[in-house]
Amino acid sequence: MNPFRVFWQSARDTFEDLLPLTLIGAIWLLVVLPLPLLSGGFAVGGAPFGAAALLMLTTLPMGMASAGLTVIARRIHEGRTVSWGDFVAGARQHYRIGWQVYGAWLAGLLILLVNAAFYAQMDAPIGIYLMLLFAYLLVAWVSLLIYLGPLTLLQERPSVRLAFRNAFVLAFGRPLFTIVTQVLMGILVFLSMWPPLLLLLLIMPALLAVWGFRATVALIADAEARRQAQQERERAATMTTANLPATEKGRGGQIRPRE
Repeated sequence: MNPFRVFWQSARDTFEDLLPLTLIGAIWLLVVLPLPLLSGGFAVGGAPFGAAALLMLTTLPMGMASAGLTVIARRIHEGRTVSWGDFVAGARQHYRIGWQVYGAWLAGLLILLVNAAFYAQMDAPIGIYLMLLFAYLLVAWVSLLIYLGPLTLLQERPSVRLAFRNAFVLAFGRPLFTIVTQVLMGILVFLSMWPPLLLLLLIMPALLAVWGFRATVALIADAEARRQAQQERERAATMTTANLPATEKGRGGQIRPRE
């Protein structure tokens, strides 16, 4: 698995449909970003309960918009055309599972943020260790966003529990791939906020969605290939064992082939 190759393929696919994806990305930003930004303002202003409420309210726009964006990513991965209508249709069709998945993810994010902030204020050494632990868990939790959206569409039966379980399996089953992908995504998001590259921010939601979908499909295919290879090795070992000649002990405990 090469995370850089997955990124390059995703970037190529995205820029082939640059105009419609820029429009869709701009709409996603306008729909999703206001509530998290307000939540951050409330947190800085010393209103933690208001910040928490606004963060959880983000579930509504984020669930619908991200579901539509994931449908767009699937169509691009399949080599099909995309349009604004596909984004709206995907949001309408999958908004419920989008609300459930991203609502659960935001709830977990809120819990981790509260714990990290709480232990960061402790003066005791144990507070530092616990703060670092929750910071690590926060990074791992954010990495699940790479796989959660695509898994909701790739699963035969939509299930929040199964989506999180499979996302954990993919993230921790291939930790190096996940870490490199997450770091690359973080770098691009950071660069897109630099004023000279601000136009890159408009395409960033679509790029991340296509990238996450391709990464998820690649890891699933790799896991299936490894499973089949393991089954072939076990089958070959079983056949080899079955073809070995039976033995029996001769006099003095000597083992000799049975005639």
